[in-house]
Amino acid sequence: MTKNTVHMIGQAHLDPVWLWTWTEGRAEALATGQSAVDRLEQFPEFQFTRGEAQVYRWIAEENPRLLARIRELVGAGRWHAVNGMVIQPDMNLPQGESFVRQFLLGKRVMRDLLGVEPRVAYCVDSFGHAATLPQILRKCGCEAYVFMRPGPHEMDLPGQAFRWTAPDGSSVLAFRISGAYGSGPQDHSGHIENALGAKPDLLADTMCFFGVGNHGGGPTVAQIENIRSIAARRAKEFNLIFSSPAAYFERALPLAGELPEAKGELYYHAVGCYAANSALKRAHRKAECALLAAERMAALAYLLVGAPAPVEQLDEHWWSLCFNQFHDILGGCTIKAGADDAIQSLGAAAQGAAEIANSAGRAIAARIDTRGRTGAGGCVVLFNPAGQDFQGYIEYEPWTEWQSWEDMGWELMDETGQAVPYQRVQADEALTNRSDAFGINRLVWRADIPAGGYRVYRFAPEQEHREPGRRCWANGTVLENERLRVEIDATSGNIRSCLDKACGLNLVGPGGWNTALALEDTSDTWSHGVTHFGVEAGRFCCTKAQVVDSGPLQASLLLERELDLPDGTRGRWTQQVILREGEKEILLRNWLNWSGRFKTVKLAFDLAAEGVRSYQHIPFGWVERPCDESERAAQFWFLGQGMLQGQAVGLAVLNDGKYSCDVSGSMLRQTVLRCPPYAYHSPPHPYGIKPRYDWLDQGEQEFTLALRPFVGDWRAAGIQQRANEINLPPLAVTQHLHGGDLAPTAGLVRISPDQVELTALKPAAEGGGTVLRLAERFGEPVQAQLDWQGQTFGLAFGPFEVKTLLLSRGRAGWRAEEVNMLERKEG
Repeated sequence: MTKNTVHMIGQAHLDPVWLWTWTEGRAEALATGQSAVDRLEQFPEFQFTRGEAQVYRWIAEENPRLLARIRELVGAGRWHAVNGMVIQPDMNLPQGESFVRQFLLGKRVMRDLLGVEPRVAYCVDSFGHAATLPQILRKCGCEAYVFMRPGPHEMDLPGQAFRWTAPDGSSVLAFRISGAYGSGPQDHSGHIENALGAKPDLLADTMCFFGVGNHGGGPTVAQIENIRSIAARRAKEFNLIFSSPAAYFERALPLAGELPEAKGELYYHAVGCYAANSALKRAHRKAECALLAAERMAALAYLLVGAPAPVEQLDEHWWSLCFNQFHDILGGCTIKAGADDAIQSLGAAAQGAAEIANSAGRAIAARIDTRGRTGAGGCVVLFNPAGQDFQGYIEYEPWTEWQSWEDMGWELMDETGQAVPYQRVQADEALTNRSDAFGINRLVWRADIPAGGYRVYRFAPEQEHREPGRRCWANGTVLENERLRVEIDATSGNIRSCLDKACGLNLVGPGGWNTALALEDTSDTWSHGVTHFGVEAGRFCCTKAQVVDSGPLQASLLLERELDLPDGTRGRWTQQVILREGEKEILLRNWLNWSGRFKTVKLAFDLAAEGVRSYQHIPFGWVERPCDESERAAQFWFLGQGMLQGQAVGLAVLNDGKYSCDVSGSMLRQTVLRCPPYAYHSPPHPYGIKPRYDWLDQGEQEFTLALRPFVGDWRAAGIQQRANEINLPPLAVTQHLHGGDLAPTAGLVRISPDQVELTALKPAAEGGGTVLRLAERFGEPVQAQLDWQGQTFGLAFGPFEVKTLLLSRGRAGWRAEEVNMLERKEG
């Protein structure tokens, strides 16, 4: 009978930020690295495993001699690099493109510093894992995955080792750590027995992880000597060897096809992390989307005017973002000082990306003929970074030399000189007002911008004004356009009716929409042991409702809402509810001032439908989830779809920086905030033993939601495209009037049908060229077409498939080559 083999994995889990700041994490990274080298030199048979490119980068910057010794040990097969990412990120909240950058940057650093690229992905402390990750792992050069959470008490899985399959059919061999990823000073016999007890019968090998962790440390002399002793004492029962994850998977992979399969997300642990720290979550979304926009603009500037792409600058900003996607940082679980550092770092990344995008836009705009026929005034160039045409609303403040818009006859025109219907709305400034002879003017209009391109809009004085017809208006607490009629309850501020005029159905259920709730939530920062928040503590009421805009293009109401609870909880919530001409969408702009503890705040939307099913946005795709009130992580949107009077109807809730929601029956709820103490873990920390706590989500926050009611299947309702527009809106670049060799409007890249989404348009990481990434987003096979600068490429997609194309120019025109997510040919 073949003896079982236990691969003892010596490692040191390091949270670079958690109950300490990143400066402490950096110091410990160096100390742990030196300690591991010391143990390797002391014990010839010992082996050590270390992931996270950030750690190696810190060592290289501060102690090149230590890095050189680590590289020697890597070459000798005793120090093992795993993971290949910048850090161990949260595995639900980053966009798919962020996961790609984690590998693209992380593997490059490991290759440059260590001479290796890991093929084993390794996120042993992350709290849950998105269903689409196996495809990302595979296409980033990883064939296996090590994780620990959710544990057996949180989710049943086929075994310790299993095939984990994504919706597109991609699979990796996954291993769930038994017990824990680290160990204390005690005897390891029970730890080893636990690993053996979880081992599938098919395999003769298992892994057991040891070493002091969280604040680094790694394997100690006592731990190594204890394992040596167990190996000698129980040699007849099993083989106990110091080893690596790669060595284990080398034994297990040939049998992977015979192991059981798990499909979908590995969920869930610590669901409170998806709402904790609203400011950090929104800063993350803004930085992530700003970087995607900057990449796209840099690529367009290179293609249109030959402007060199600032690849190194982009990479540094991406690195900052990736570092702050560490699971304790992005999960909102750190001390306040660590979270504040992250918000500042994310803000710097977003600002740096905005500067790159603006410079790229200005380089293009300087070459565009913007003169028009008036010879006076100014213009704005609107850039569309998406793969489909943009046909939606723009808000912009043209500079009119302090002139009154009406008195001086200023007008808005397209590139041909045709008048464009617009509406003046409230400007951001509070210095002037509309009765002044001068002022700042803010316009809203419906723009049409080519996919992957731009369009010029001009504004000039002394023009003949053409008033657009009024097809959108507000009256009392009613908003109406040609598609929807929305009624708001003046007492509560809830939307009590949303009539779809085409079918005559009111889609609002008895619970209303926009119902603002405070729920009791005495769970800790992570919400350990909690799956949902449901006990209602109070509801916001409406103290004031007034008409702000009444057409012709935009109608809006401003609601003032309040909550006061006996325990001192206080909320002041201002909402602008907006309906625009031609749109089947209700825009909710929110300014919430919150003071409360141990509460969760949600906005609830009751869909008037039966048999509701819920679909929710995840990296590079979506997943259907049960309507069981469980708190779930969702990215740009979540929705419910059911049947009303024999017709399929639904509601999608889109956001610009929220990540948590729940659906119960027909009730959809967007989680707005949670307010436990920072880094509060219960147990072991009973509340009240500290004299003072820092509390999450106090004070002002701002966010936007869009409500998209629909009739028919949700795939035809433009949900993903509209969510992308909210998060990556067109970029406005102000210009003066001048000649140029570029046309006033142009488009470089278009994807059809809209079932296929452009997720990346970027300069290639190495060797030149431009990279496009495209994702099938309906879960259905499709024949797609890429129109690229006058050439057409046909592409076949399977359900949820993500393709990466490297486009390069040759003598015969453009060439499109399919590559993996690391931008290399397979093999």
